[in-house]
Amino acid sequence: MQLWIGKRLNKMSYKAVVKREINQFINQPLIIVLMVVLPIVLCLITTSIFKEGSPRNLPIAILNQDNSELSRLLERNIQTLPSCNIEYRITDLEQGKDLFTRGKIYALVVIPKDFQSDIYRMKNPKLVMYYNNQMILIGGIISKDLTTVVQTMMVGIDAKTRAKKGLPMQVAVEKANLIVVDDHVRSNPYLNYQYFLSLIAFGHILQILILMVAMWAFGIEFKKGTTKKWLASANGSIIVATLGKITPYFIVFSCDFAIIYFMYFVLFNSPFSGNFLMVVFSTLLFIFTVLSLGALFMSINGNFRYCLSNAAFYSAMGFAFAGVTYPVMAMPMFAKIYSASLPLTHYIKILLNQTMRDLPVVYDLQNIFALLCILGLCFLTLPRLKKLANDESTWYQK
Repeated sequence: MQLWIGKRLNKMSYKAVVKREINQFINQPLIIVLMVVLPIVLCLITTSIFKEGSPRNLPIAILNQDNSELSRLLERNIQTLPSCNIEYRITDLEQGKDLFTRGKIYALVVIPKDFQSDIYRMKNPKLVMYYNNQMILIGGIISKDLTTVVQTMMVGIDAKTRAKKGLPMQVAVEKANLIVVDDHVRSNPYLNYQYFLSLIAFGHILQILILMVAMWAFGIEFKKGTTKKWLASANGSIIVATLGKITPYFIVFSCDFAIIYFMYFVLFNSPFSGNFLMVVFSTLLFIFTVLSLGALFMSINGNFRYCLSNAAFYSAMGFAFAGVTYPVMAMPMFAKIYSASLPLTHYIKILLNQTMRDLPVVYDLQNIFALLCILGLCFLTLPRLKKLANDESTWYQK
């Protein structure tokens, strides 16, 4: 009987905390914008940024010192590349260096004098390419595409030379192309950065917004000196108080994710080849874990501004350390530890595994376990949060 009454009281207390929290944020337009409007708007902007899939029409310059039939053919072949656009045809190398310095071009191709004659005399002309590798992605794409164009052109010339000696054209092409590379692209077979980077950007944006809202939700109690009222509405239970506080935000952000993923996978027709239930479960766990981090950070010392600064620092660099722009295994130990502490790291792995790699669910169990460990750590700090909530010296701090 006492157990039933206790459960009944906890249920009533939980509802009271949820109702109190809804009344608290419903009159805060900024928080509503952060929860409802901003996530969808930012994700739409992100999708539009990556809509081309990969960089296109990057400006480059050509210095044609030969001006022969073959050199002009090479120019035309380069112009057909979707990644490059010849915006400058220059007459000397200094012009090219100046264009690089002013950030006008991403690459410069120098076709040397006697380019055509050296090819026909079976010499090896030195084609010089300069490219900006500050942006490794862009530098890699330009270098690969330009190299492919040159190699393809050289194979064609070699095949024509062999054909002139009496070989059938098909045999001549096979002889000229001695090595055949059979590419099998894994993980991103669409060669489209929209499908890859958009998901990561979504997760990073939402992690920051969810954590900032959670920090406001917990911090406002300390700032206004209402922590005892908050605990009293939960009948003194810090667990019930915490669960009741984060529930409204959990529901709102879950709806955000549902809308975003509906637009992304259905309206924008992005690929999805994995387990739908795993993505749903991991998304809900991710939201709940990040919201719980608000309790962890507020348990540091109860100072809203100080704890908010720590939370912002913690989440801001998540994109760089999540293992998608630079491999975690190549990072130093402190960076690996920081990466492992981020819910984003494990959530992104699950998303990519289920949307693009089509891996069995069992491969993501370790990532689910990691999220649960972070969640467990948050709840271990609740006793300290309760102690701070009852300490009047932590109230009314700016």
